[in-house]
Amino acid sequence: MSEPSAPPTPPDPGAAGGPLELWEQVLSAASEVLSSIAESLKVEPVLLAGFATMFLVELAGALYGGTFLLVASLMFGAYALSLVALFVFRRWGSPRTARAAGDSRRAKVRRSRRVHMPGFGAWRGDSRVDVRRSEDVVIGGSPARDSAPAVLPVPESEPAAGPEPFTPRKPYTPTLARTRDTVLTAARGGAGGTGVRFEVVADSGCGKTLLLEEIAAGLKEDRRLVLFITAGAPQYGEAGAMGAAGREMAEYAACRQIIDAIATDVHRAYVPEGGEAPLLDAAAGRELETSVLGTRDVWQRESRSAGTNVVIDVRRSRDVSVGDIGEAVAGALPREPALSRLAEMQQQLTRVMDEAARSRPTALLVDDVHAVAGTPVENWLMGVLRGMSTAVVVHAGRPADNGGDRVPAPGAQRLRLGLLAHDETTAFVKERLVEAGWQGAGATAAAGEIAVLTRGHPIGVATCTTIVRDSLPADASTVEVRALLLGGAGHWDDDGAFDAVRTYVDDYAARIVGRPLPLFDLLVVLRRCTAPILAAVLGATEGVGERQASVIYDWLSRCAFVTPFDDDESEGWRLHDYLRENLDLRFRRTRPTQHAALHAAVERYYRTRLNFDEEREEQPIGAVGARYEDADWQRDSQEWLHHAAFLPREAYESSKRAMIRLFLEAFFWWDMEVSSSYCAQLVSAYRALPTERDLRWVDWLDQLRTGYVAGRVNQAPGRDRERWEQAGAALDAVTSYLGLRRGHIPADPDLRRIYIISALLQGEAIWFAGSGGDSERNRAAAWFRAGGDACTDENELWIGNWAVHEEAGLWAASDPARARALLEGFEDRLAAQEDTELPVWLADTYADIAWAENDPRRCFDAHARAALHGFVYHVRQETYGQYPNHYTDSLYRSVLTHVERRERAALDAGLTEEVAAAKARSRALFAPYWRHVGRDPGDTFGLPEPPAATDLGSDLTPFARAAKWVVRNMEDELEKSVAEPLRDPAAP
Repeated sequence: MSEPSAPPTPPDPGAAGGPLELWEQVLSAASEVLSSIAESLKVEPVLLAGFATMFLVELAGALYGGTFLLVASLMFGAYALSLVALFVFRRWGSPRTARAAGDSRRAKVRRSRRVHMPGFGAWRGDSRVDVRRSEDVVIGGSPARDSAPAVLPVPESEPAAGPEPFTPRKPYTPTLARTRDTVLTAARGGAGGTGVRFEVVADSGCGKTLLLEEIAAGLKEDRRLVLFITAGAPQYGEAGAMGAAGREMAEYAACRQIIDAIATDVHRAYVPEGGEAPLLDAAAGRELETSVLGTRDVWQRESRSAGTNVVIDVRRSRDVSVGDIGEAVAGALPREPALSRLAEMQQQLTRVMDEAARSRPTALLVDDVHAVAGTPVENWLMGVLRGMSTAVVVHAGRPADNGGDRVPAPGAQRLRLGLLAHDETTAFVKERLVEAGWQGAGATAAAGEIAVLTRGHPIGVATCTTIVRDSLPADASTVEVRALLLGGAGHWDDDGAFDAVRTYVDDYAARIVGRPLPLFDLLVVLRRCTAPILAAVLGATEGVGERQASVIYDWLSRCAFVTPFDDDESEGWRLHDYLRENLDLRFRRTRPTQHAALHAAVERYYRTRLNFDEEREEQPIGAVGARYEDADWQRDSQEWLHHAAFLPREAYESSKRAMIRLFLEAFFWWDMEVSSSYCAQLVSAYRALPTERDLRWVDWLDQLRTGYVAGRVNQAPGRDRERWEQAGAALDAVTSYLGLRRGHIPADPDLRRIYIISALLQGEAIWFAGSGGDSERNRAAAWFRAGGDACTDENELWIGNWAVHEEAGLWAASDPARARALLEGFEDRLAAQEDTELPVWLADTYADIAWAENDPRRCFDAHARAALHGFVYHVRQETYGQYPNHYTDSLYRSVLTHVERRERAALDAGLTEEVAAAKARSRALFAPYWRHVGRDPGDTFGLPEPPAATDLGSDLTPFARAAKWVVRNMEDELEKSVAEPLRDPAAP
């Protein structure tokens, strides 16, 4: 396997070329400033008039001379300098905001030969090309490939005010207390308002997580917003098993988990648990949480509309060719260098977090940064931390694997935690034994023995003290202490000595349930333990009741040898890495059968939790697919795959079917309209499974993912034929591999769901790979019917509705009567199942049917109703509390594009009057909306505009509020049939 490639290093701003090149750059920059001023004056009549006036004053001064000339020159110079400063600030110094798809583009060609700028006019909005002293310049033509992405440096930020002081808590050792106080003292001082940054370096078991917990507690007492997260390693799998694309997706998944963890802590800051006081008010907290979550996915939206205004300015040049710069959909000259997915996420998250830190005292604490060391995730994370220049930033990790120091983080003060001194160890142990009833002499002797046995290793000291206190009578001899803790080993951290922890845990569990219970082995296998997981697995494997499991869980949560995830109890904990990492390898090597059996038990828990058919808690059945967007659910799916990797071969076959089902369900939920990251993450995670497994099916799923053309607006028979054939071949391979045949519905739940979804996807692949003839139509219809016929269970009916609609869509243009018959009673079924998406596509299909029936009125009216339902779908989806997202945006833009294409077809057919009448009816339908937003739609269909990029991921924007207003105030229209004609507008 090749080493992970770090993102490209940004250019050194101090580097420069030779003297001639530097001088040329200076002249170019000066020329650009003057050109900018000249261009700006054209559209600033007041400034232009002022400039002219000052110029006349200067001429008068030259005429009269003397003092008048001096004063006039000073006035003119001051005015000219002010203009330069104003326009330089506008050009380079003003804050940069996100640009919408229709913003302007500029390109400059200076002293160049043979320059080709393809597809320049394809960009929606204004475009300008300035050509100076150049030859063979071609503007327009075929699109060009974007250049390689580059990671941008994080900008410097301005300082903010420091926090108020607080009263520190007492950690368990003086060393930890002093280290904690170092951070808190700096945080209170604020380092002049510029924020503070610390890097904690500690070997496993030396207290870095406990230190971060103590720092977090102290900062919360300051009323500071504290975000405490844990970094996780990208799941690359076994050596050589994953290519570059898979590694990139594994890195993206690791970065996304960091973002999800930050958002979770933000949510807990304004909706606290356990009686804690909120650190944020609800409005600010929700806005910040939404902004953080909005940075998770980076999407490249194509402009689907024309409306191009191109200005080409050519001077002192030869052989300049202006090609086709008309309507296009992609390939335009980029406004700025393209960013990689990670770089774009980093830039957006840094902006959000830095703004949050400026508006309120904020701290970000990151544990286990060693997990991402040497990967692009480390560069990504450190870039975010550097960008939070006004925050308190503390990140903790282990030293390098070779025992040496890692490269210090720039701007961070390094703090170290290590072994405890002998006196500190004995003082800690003695204090706790005395509290448990030991006498001074006995406690002192036992403390000295523990200090020797553990060599001052903090996790060993705390664990051994707990075991001695709970297992031996007060004032037991040092011989008894040594025998209990070592079991014949030389020191506590030798392999045999860990058995003392096993015995301690298993004995306590046995006392709770009244019989032997091998609990410790389960803790070694679990990477994350929560109360539900422990109860479910112990119940399934050992018959332990929920109440008993709850007592055991609460006891373990207080033990020194478990490590919590961050500072959130609900996130669970794990056996300390120092124990788990050492013991898991030995467990797998010495007792492989028991090791696999425990992994199988945990795998069954996760597989049950991930099952699509679980209870839906009063939400519409279609809403269960929303889990694919949930951060906790995605994390659980990764845990499931981790445990599945250790399954015995016979159990793996069943798990493999569940993996394929999970991918297809997630694909059906998201990727048929927009390409999501989750399916790509699944492919990457599947490829990280052990290489001795049969993983051919992973390649087929990836071929389906990359071959399928997402988005209805992009799907047409004969277009992208090769991609559709690739998708169809992948589906054939998967179904053949699993032994599935059309018309033979499997009894196994996983195979049944695979059969249903693959049938619907196969119908689409056949139809769109063909030329739109009757043969392909009949073959596709057979697959849609096969999938629909299998949807007999209540939890499958909503998928069956899609099968019916897809079949009807096949006949809309060629046999509209047949399409109408298939859709008889369809709206009632959708209403009964609370489906809010299919009405959008149903209205579009009715528009196609009406067009085929030569009824342009009903056609355009159905298009208007599709737009109405598509617009409110932004906020009225299958799940509660939803907001505009990339899926709803793609759906609505597909509707708008369909209207545009239909209008062109109608005008080409000479239906000018019908189009004008349809526009009037549509404007009348949406008139309440336009009055509400206070705008005039003009001579258009009056359809609401689609969301801007800044409107996605939040229901707090004016766009979302307007959509909610339509839901409340146009309810009567939303309840009408999507096939019902619109009323004619009232006469003026």
